[in-house]
Amino acid sequence: RRLSSSNRSCRDFSYIAILLCSSMVLFNVGLYIGGNSSSFNEITGTISIYSKAGASTSNSSSSSKQIEISNLKNTNEHILRILDNAKLTSISEEQATQLPTWKDITSMYGDKPVIHGLETCEQYRKMVKPEDRTIGPAGLFNTGTNLIWKMMTNNCNIDGEILWQAPWGKHSFASNRLKRVAWSGEGINQTEFFPFVMIKDPFSWMNSQCRHGYGVTFWNSDYDEKHCPKLIRENIRDRDETVPMTLFTGGKTHDSLLDAYNYWYGEWEAERTKFPHLSIRYEDLLFHGKEVSRIACECVGGNVTTEFQYELGSAKGSDGSHEGA
Repeated sequence: RRLSSSNRSCRDFSYIAILLCSSMVLFNVGLYIGGNSSSFNEITGTISIYSKAGASTSNSSSSSKQIEISNLKNTNEHILRILDNAKLTSISEEQATQLPTWKDITSMYGDKPVIHGLETCEQYRKMVKPEDRTIGPAGLFNTGTNLIWKMMTNNCNIDGEILWQAPWGKHSFASNRLKRVAWSGEGINQTEFFPFVMIKDPFSWMNSQCRHGYGVTFWNSDYDEKHCPKLIRENIRDRDETVPMTLFTGGKTHDSLLDAYNYWYGEWEAERTKFPHLSIRYEDLLFHGKEVSRIACECVGGNVTTEFQYELGSAKGSDGSHEGA
């Protein structure tokens, strides 16, 4: 009965359908993912929120015994390859117990990337000259916009330019295209810009947003902020009452954090047939980064670099609004 309206909204959007949102109301979202944005913590954190409810994904202590990656037992070859390619030589015993199995991953996200909008690639290449092409990320906060930008910068060569955000603002609503110019978007022809729209599993996105709100997430009370990401107020016993909040992507007040997520991607759903773009899952950057980068690069007529480079540290950096992320 709770969140029935949010669940209906979730089912309405094909963007969100690919992220298993129909089971949203069955999950207790009162969990937090610890750690930073390193390769290991992101891999374990993404899965542990489902498969190890209540377990910690905190960083290992310096006193933990280290295990060489090459000596890990009972670990899937695909996971080992990701860690090896990310230049990790060893992890702690504690971290080794937190590694997800490939079965865990594929049961949640499938065994291959899911990318929407591939049918628009040829249209874009025909429409925009190679030297005039500009590409870059769009997406909600905490969805991997910096990561896709760095991966494309490191691994894709184009005649045009790779921008760090959409010229109307990467966190801005899709309806602001051609209507708004971000501070870094002056002089950019928005009709020639190809966005990579990042979307993150709503379960882990809500936890990320609670952990690091970028100074743009505003709650009605300290109680609501403290209990984030719970969507229903537990101190109200005689009725169901959602936890309203404001996400600064236009100043709109939403019924809940999940409502903010649905509203933002609902805008992209409404605009998705109007101009070329790709919709990319954050989780696919973690588990299929090389393949996703190649597909995205070739989509816009680029050439993939010979040796793929993973992003080893936090793609967000640690300054300004990204401090502590």
